[in-house]
Amino acid sequence: MAFRDFMVALRRNIWVTVTAAAVTLLVVVGIRTAPPTYAARSVVTFLSPRTEYPRNTFASFTPALVTMAEVSADWLGSAAGRDAVRKAGGDPGFEVVLANRGNQEQPIHDQPYLTLSVTAGDPGTARRSLLAVLGVLRERLQRTQAEQGALPGSYITWQIDAGSDRAVPVVGRPARAFLAVLLIGGIGAAYAAVTVDRRRRRSGGAATARA
Repeated sequence: MAFRDFMVALRRNIWVTVTAAAVTLLVVVGIRTAPPTYAARSVVTFLSPRTEYPRNTFASFTPALVTMAEVSADWLGSAAGRDAVRKAGGDPGFEVVLANRGNQEQPIHDQPYLTLSVTAGDPGTARRSLLAVLGVLRERLQRTQAEQGALPGSYITWQIDAGSDRAVPVVGRPARAFLAVLLIGGIGAAYAAVTVDRRRRRSGGAATARA
């Protein structure tokens, strides 16, 4: 079918066109009036125990650091970790991601970086949730090493290297969202109008055959 055929079908089925336009308009208004979302994000780096000799802790990472980061990420993302965050006053819907220098099919986890992020409907909740996640991570890391018999002076630690607990609004791309909704609405209206035309022809043909 040519573009002209779709336009003719839309004019012929005016109620279908009006209904599709009304639904599209409601979706656009919903996007426009949706409350803002706020996000808080921090990147933490696991570090080797301090020594009495000066050295650059970021020059090289031991496998133990990567293992501890991965274990911590798995536990935080589990039901037990999310429950601990909820009890600490945070939102259990946070995200924790271990640094990956590869891709989804062939991941390469050789750096002890964790990205922690939370989203909420207001900045206060987002900030409070991120602080709760960081507090649970700190307590879990210390408790795990104590249970394994490590001495306090030899604990693996972590520090925040990027991001902050300050929540910022998630702006997104509203212009692209509006364009996508209008495009989907137009395609849906044309498809519905053509479908109504085809059913009308089939019904007319069946009635003629019975006559």
